[in-house]
Parts: sequence; C-alpha cells; structure tokens
Amino acid sequence: MARKAAVGSGSAPDLMWAFLRKYPQSQLVKTGYSWLSTYYGFYAPKDEARKFFEEYIVKYPNDPWVLDSYIRRIIKDKEPLDRGLELAEKIPSLPSEYVDPYFLQSHAELYWLKDDKAKTEDIFGKEFLKNQKSEIAYLLSSYAGFWNDRDANLDQAMEAIELAVKIQPDTSYLRQTAATIYAKMNKPEKALEVFGRDYIQKNLDKSDTLYSYAWYWNQQGKNLDSALEAVRKLIEYQPGLTYFDIQTQILLKLKNYDEALKSAEQALALARESVKRRPGFAIKPYEARVQEIKTAMAKEKGGDIRK
Repeated sequence: MARKAAVGSGSAPDLMWAFLRKYPQSQLVKTGYSWLSTYYGFYAPKDEARKFFEEYIVKYPNDPWVLDSYIRRIIKDKEPLDRGLELAEKIPSLPSEYVDPYFLQSHAELYWLKDDKAKTEDIFGKEFLKNQKSEIAYLLSSYAGFWNDRDANLDQAMEAIELAVKIQPDTSYLRQTAATIYAKMNKPEKALEVFGRDYIQKNLDKSDTLYSYAWYWNQQGKNLDSALEAVRKLIEYQPGLTYFDIQTQILLKLKNYDEALKSAEQALALARESVKRRPGFAIKPYEARVQEIKTAMAKEKGGDIRK
C-alpha cells in the first residue's frame, strides 16, 4: 500500500515513511527508501527532494544506484551541478565489480549542462562506444563458444557469432569462432566467406591478422594455399621461428616436401640460435620436424628413410 501511494498520479510519501518508522529493522527498509527515491526523484518539490537525497546518500554512501538516483534528480533540476559531479566522480571508486553504463551517461549529462562538451565526449563519446561494442561482441562470442563446445544450440551460437562479427568485423578471433561453428554445421562455404581469402587479402598489412589466419587454417588442415600465402607474407615482415614452423607444417600438409624441408631447416637454425641465448630452450620439436619431412620424402621416393 505504501509503495502504491509513493508513485503515480497523486503520489505521496506519507505511508512509506510511516512503514519505515514502524519497522526500522525490516529487511524491506532499503526497498522502501528506493521507492521513496522515485517519489522524490520525480514528484517532490526541489527543496524537499534535495533534503531527502542528502539523507539517502548518508544512509547508503557506497551504493552507486543510490548516488545515481540523486544525480538524476540534479539533472532534472539542472542544479546543483557541482554536487552532481562530485557524486558522479565518486561512483567509479566505489567497491563494485561493475560500473553501469547509465552512470556514465549521468556523468556526461552533468558536464553537458555545464557546457563542457570536451568532458562530455571524454566520458560518453567515441571511446565509450568502442568499449561497449567490444564488450558485447566478446560476450556474444563467449555465448557462441559455450554452445559450440557442447555441440548444442548451434543455430543460436551461429546467430550470436554473426552478430558479434557485424559489431566488430575486423577482429580475427570472432571470425575464427564463426568459421569453426560454420564448419561444425557443415557450411564450409560460409566458413571461408567469413574467414577466407577475401578477408585476408584486405589485411595483408596486419601481422597479427596474418598470424591468426595462418595458425587457424593450419590447425584445421584446410584452406592451406591461402594460409601459406598469409604466413609467407608474415615472414616477409618478420622472419621468426614460429612463423617458419607454421609455414613448414602447411607445406608438409600440402606434400611440398622440398620447400617444407627448407623451411624446417630455417626454423631449426633459428631454434639453435635461441638455445645459445636460452640454454633450456626446447629444440627437439624442430629437429623432429626436419626428420619427419625427410622420412616423408624417403617414403615417397622409396628410399632409405635413415638418410
């Protein structure tokens, strides 16, 4: 009854105050104050509202929602803006794992009312949008990955990852996840559409993208010609050990043994240099790769695999 009286047409706080006085130890006290904040936030005269909210934030000083309810009333009244900014700047320092984006909106509105466009942009501008897009894209990716790992709800997983890719089309990880789900759903053409030759051709100047692309398709054992092109471009930029090793694995899968052996020997040479700098460096995988290729070459030629 008190809650109903506190909001809506002809609202009044008397019944809620009576409830709070009668049951000061009730677990519903904070809920009661919350409903009162609706009344004082929207219906009460300005002076009454300010008195209530100053008492409210003293009672719950570390609750960001309480502080924001006062800030919203300040924005409504367009005063006192400095008090609103003081509260808005306190919210991020409160012991909370999550800052609601609406708190940032309130903060930005205060600066807008003070005619500080630069601070408004800093708080609620391009960087905010970028962060929000990234957060939702990775949340959608996590959702898709969850169901993909369990071979269930793949239609929903696909819907989620498609939306994530639309939000952040330049993020290779999202495209990899999409390709994996498409492949599992027996849609290889869609996998290549989202993370195939057309995509990598637009990103030949990005080392991170080239690496993730070559690594992914090498692991999948598919789209190997395009993966080889990507890792060769990567080696042009930075002839590193890992890149030569991926190139070797791709060439081996393609049964291009001569080129694979050259690449493996280059990787081994770099591994031996690493051993000189770091005596504990694991060189055996690169030695084994060279021998694996020699064995494959010998089998193909029908020769002695020990040579």
